[in-house]
Amino acid sequence: MTSYTWGTTAIVRETESAITVVFDSGIEPFHYKPGQFINLTLQIDGQAITRSYSLSSVQEEDAHPAITVKRVTGGIMSNYIVDQADSISRWQVSGPYGSFTPPAEAFHAGHVVLLAGGSGITPLFSIARSIISGSNDTHVTLIYSNRTPHEIIFRGKIEDWAYQHKERVSIHYAVSQPGSLTSIHGAALFRGRINKLAVKKMLKMSVPSPLEAAHFFICGPVELMRLHQDVLTSQQIPEQQVFTEWFAPDENSISVVPPIEMQEVLLHFFDQSNLLEVQAGKTILTAALEDRIPLPYSCKSGTCGICTARLTSGQVSMANNFALRKSDVESGLILLCQSYPVTGDVTVEID
Repeated sequence: MTSYTWGTTAIVRETESAITVVFDSGIEPFHYKPGQFINLTLQIDGQAITRSYSLSSVQEEDAHPAITVKRVTGGIMSNYIVDQADSISRWQVSGPYGSFTPPAEAFHAGHVVLLAGGSGITPLFSIARSIISGSNDTHVTLIYSNRTPHEIIFRGKIEDWAYQHKERVSIHYAVSQPGSLTSIHGAALFRGRINKLAVKKMLKMSVPSPLEAAHFFICGPVELMRLHQDVLTSQQIPEQQVFTEWFAPDENSISVVPPIEMQEVLLHFFDQSNLLEVQAGKTILTAALEDRIPLPYSCKSGTCGICTARLTSGQVSMANNFALRKSDVESGLILLCQSYPVTGDVTVEID
């Protein structure tokens, strides 16, 4: 992992509950892709707290890297940043991380669709901007759901950007509590709680046939992401053209029962090899950290993908997986924070 100490260039108030922190990264180069995230570590009440935040900037267009943080119920780090960002002089950063980035094919696709909810717009707007600036004729449709009009993050920036590229960009806002709002300049407005039928209508309005040729990126609250996934499945969109970023695990996902016996695991970490005793009910990551092996990790819930490793022999059970695509798993990749060894010949490698 690459670590940095950054300063602050600017704090931008996006909504009453969301701010953008524009960092001063100094002279040391920081290269990242649209949709990736960083880890921030701050001292809060005498304790080091680390959280992941998507980069809301675009390297090719913005002078400084930036993140956008929204206040959330019970969010220790997020709420601290929203309240205290002006007083934070140094930010401990590591990264970038994440594979929620547009593949080369997306820049040559006829259409890219971004399905956002709440703070899920953070990586999606940077992806949208990069697609438009990095392609010649790809069209972009953004369907963005919020509770009220005042909670639409980047609203002015989105509408200005869409107007600049009005021949290639279409915006749909879904607002569940619109109040007296009847229209939004430059964007279509769906009044009310979004549903599958509404999503299908928006797609039909904006995306020409064949719909299955488009690329889709989804980020937002869990239930909204599931709704969008169900719509795309019903429209027979190929799995390899659907990309998801989970900020939080799905509590309704199916978890495995941990093995009841200790297993030995051979762990190759860069130039070191370690034989781990993974006790019953513990993941490979937990066992490694208990042996003071400094493996990279963050969320421990299967969402960020930082602890990805390659399984080269043996079998493991992954409790949850919100970071790896089906093709990744088929090629042998696993998440160590979710992986329980079930045979005695498990070998994993971290490059």
